[in-house]
Amino acid sequence: MSKKALAVLSLGIAVVFLLSSAGCVSKKRLRTVEEQNAQQLAQANARIDELVQKNSALDQGLKLAQDKLAAAQSENKQLAAAAASLKDQIAALEGQKAELDKALAAGKETEASYQKKVRGLNGSIAGLKKKAAEMEALIASKEAEIGTLRQNEAALKAAADEQAKKMAGLNADKDALQATLDKTIAGKKQTTLILAILLGLAILLAIVGFVRKGKRSVPA
Repeated sequence: MSKKALAVLSLGIAVVFLLSSAGCVSKKRLRTVEEQNAQQLAQANARIDELVQKNSALDQGLKLAQDKLAAAQSENKQLAAAAASLKDQIAALEGQKAELDKALAAGKETEASYQKKVRGLNGSIAGLKKKAAEMEALIASKEAEIGTLRQNEAALKAAADEQAKKMAGLNADKDALQATLDKTIAGKKQTTLILAILLGLAILLAIVGFVRKGKRSVPA
């Protein structure tokens, strides 16, 4: 084999070696990028799963708070209706007392009969007023409870909104990470393909050069 042919062959081998080395390095980098991105995606998915669980707990807590609030408002409405009924009854009894006053003034009721009826009415009125006062206290307590429940509901809604924002941000980051990964992989694959083509051309050119040098060295 002539020195020129040997030189061409050596050059071809060197080119093939360099391209092969570059291809191996590119593949290693691609694997490294894929592993890193896969790890980041796994972390993002784990965080998203955690937020999903928290959102579920918040939704349950919010529903429970809303159910309690609705129940308290319904009970308060019933208490208010009962208090209004007691006031109506008291007003009716006060009306009866006024009628007795008129009857006594007109001589239609004796003093004894009047006093007896008034004592009965006063007793009933006092009993109703006591119940009305207790009812008002219950209503005030229930309204305070409703206020607390509304604050709790507002806090849970705010927390749910904040979690939703975090979830949206994580999903956006995940999508961006996936897009970057896809772009990187596509670029690395393209580079690997180009290197493979160059490697093939280098081998082909080395063979052609070797063959041509061989033909030139053969005497006619």
